[in-house]
Amino acid sequence: MRPLRRKRQYEVTQDPVSGQERVLESNDEDHLLGDEGSVDSLSKHNRYPSDCGCFKPVGGRCVQCGQLSCVDCFGHCNSCGKPLCLECSISIDLPNKQRIRLCERCYSKSKRRERLAKATRFLLSAFFEVEGAHDGTK
Repeated sequence: MRPLRRKRQYEVTQDPVSGQERVLESNDEDHLLGDEGSVDSLSKHNRYPSDCGCFKPVGGRCVQCGQLSCVDCFGHCNSCGKPLCLECSISIDLPNKQRIRLCERCYSKSKRRERLAKATRFLLSAFFEVEGAHDGTK
C-alpha cells in the first residue's frame, strides 16, 4: 500500500499564560493505493481529555489554576462570576436544596458575614428576644 494523500487536522487552544498551543483533538485521514489498484481511505479521530479527566467538549479555562474543564465540570462563581473548575470552586448546599458554586474569596466573605450575623444575634439576645438565638437555629 502506497500513500497517495495524508490530511491532518488539529483543534488547539492557546494557553494565555505560557502562550503554548495545546491539542484538544486531532483528525487523521490517509488515502492509500491498495495492492489491487483500489484507493483505500483510513480516518482516525483522537480526542484528548481535559484537565478534569473528561472527554466531553471543553467548557472553559479556570481563572485560578488555568486548567481546562469540560462543559459539565466548568462553572462560574455565583457571587462574582469568575470562571472556575471543580477543584477551585467550593459548593454550598442552600436550605432550598439548591447547590451553588463560590470561589475561595467569595466563600470566605460569606463565612465572615455568617459569623458576624451569629455574633450580632448573640450580643443582641441579651437585650431583645431574638427568634432562635438560644436554641442554635437561624
